[in-house]
Amino acid sequence: MKEKSEKEKRLGQENNLPFTRWQLLGDALRFRFWDFLLVSLFTLVFYLPVLGWLIFCSLSDLLDFSNLPSIVMSYGIAIPFLMIAGLGMSGLFYFSKKLAWGEGASLPDDFFEGIKKNGRMFFAIYFVIGLLYLILRLDIASLVYQSGLSGWALGALEGMSYALFFLFLLALFFLQSQTIIYQGDFFHLFWNGIKFVFGAFLSNIPVFLALFAGFLCFEFVPYASVLYIVMGIEGLFYFGFSAFFFTLYSDALFDKSINPSHYPEIIRKGLQKKERENSDGRVDL
Repeated sequence: MKEKSEKEKRLGQENNLPFTRWQLLGDALRFRFWDFLLVSLFTLVFYLPVLGWLIFCSLSDLLDFSNLPSIVMSYGIAIPFLMIAGLGMSGLFYFSKKLAWGEGASLPDDFFEGIKKNGRMFFAIYFVIGLLYLILRLDIASLVYQSGLSGWALGALEGMSYALFFLFLLALFFLQSQTIIYQGDFFHLFWNGIKFVFGAFLSNIPVFLALFAGFLCFEFVPYASVLYIVMGIEGLFYFGFSAFFFTLYSDALFDKSINPSHYPEIIRKGLQKKERENSDGRVDL
């Protein structure tokens, strides 16, 4: 028997790849489930300083939502701790990208390689996230305790404040998934992130709810026991799963926008290159 050529081997490997990112997600859950647990634990370690500080502020009554200096001190000090968490997110997103692209992702090597390659950008991203959240808390406290508003007017303004924060937060997450792949400065990639927020607004809503489920519980559920359960779920599985899911979602958007004109060689990276048409004429992503 003749030995297969390199081209035949490559084609054989590509034929074993999934057609769609939904299939890729299922394969990853089936064959790399324990990696999701392990990378989530790695990420949780980097979140421990900010979680510990916020728990301390809450239990010690250091944080008083009616007192603006108390808010500035509590959430201002939390910013550098959140930046440490950003380092963990740089490793998490890099590992997720390698897993999504079928590049033989391995722990802990790729996690710490991601920190080495992207840590500075993620450090800046999480500084901005921390600053935006501090501004949000100051804004909400000012509305509730100093504006004299009540009823629907107060609720509407609070809702607008949260909506603006979450729009910027989602744009910053698109910045994270971009900076793992593309070269670019903070502001250029952030502007692209804003375009992705509004360009795929309807599909972003369920993705947003899934991605930030833990944060929404942290923000709006007043029971400490529920928050500890949420932190356990995040640290034992959901950090890894949600980052991988968002990476796949981002890749699908990039294949429709950035990649065709600039990086055609990475279109459908990690998937079979041959597109498969459905009965209704649509093409699987």
